[in-house]
Amino acid sequence: MNFLYNIRLAIAGWDMLFFDNTQYITEVTQSEDWNRGKYLTDGPAHCGTCHTPRNLLGGERTDDYMQGALLGTWYAPDITPNPHTGIGNWSVDRLTTYLQTGSDGFAVAAGPMAEAVEHSFQYYSTPDLQAIGTYLKSLAASDHKPGKPMIMSEAASANAALGYEVNCYACHGLEGEGIEGMVTAFAGNHRMLSDDPTNLIHAMLMGTRAPHTEARQAAAGMPSFAWKMSDQEVADILNYVRNSWGNGAPAVTANQVAEMRAAPGAHEKLSAPKTQALQ
Repeated sequence: MNFLYNIRLAIAGWDMLFFDNTQYITEVTQSEDWNRGKYLTDGPAHCGTCHTPRNLLGGERTDDYMQGALLGTWYAPDITPNPHTGIGNWSVDRLTTYLQTGSDGFAVAAGPMAEAVEHSFQYYSTPDLQAIGTYLKSLAASDHKPGKPMIMSEAASANAALGYEVNCYACHGLEGEGIEGMVTAFAGNHRMLSDDPTNLIHAMLMGTRAPHTEARQAAAGMPSFAWKMSDQEVADILNYVRNSWGNGAPAVTANQVAEMRAAPGAHEKLSAPKTQALQ
């Protein structure tokens, strides 16, 4: 660990500032299901560890509880009931299905969330997952607003559509419909439209894999396209899927892709081999 955090005494100081070691106290004005959900969310599931942003010292910013946070080279999204950036349009049953199986029919868990589903959430009881969903749906919604969608030129859209058809449609479908429970759908999937495209760029550059669960055994994987696409080509395809089939989202830039390519150590696009003229 980096300096300061590799000193045990400093960690003790951090604990004094941010670690709450008090036991859970039931809120008598709330239901038993709600209290169970809060206990699980803040305790064993520790959802805020990823989904709550942190201050400069690494403490969770309680005023922004569950409103989304950058997690290394992944982004843990807003899971408040915000209808644009959060789970406002998710039912408790939909949340339960997602946590239990790794997919709600549209989105498929990836990265650290896939690990959480595969190694933890799928083993929770259904009532416990429903309690977590009940609690999350009761939170105050964040005030995040959807970003202004970009407008792609006809030429750029046509070129990106061709790139999508060559590289993506076999799994994600020509209309962005995906494969239910196995491959993420783009059409109608609000998670695709986040202002922070970190997860999408990461998946394109490094590849990813769905969780392996008892309910969904396939655990489909996505390959890396870093070796095949330039930063601009990755940005163009992401802009196409984020602004097609009724979607609308801010532009992903080649600079954002370049920064992400350097962060997790993704390959550079391979150059075409030089050919020698026949003598």
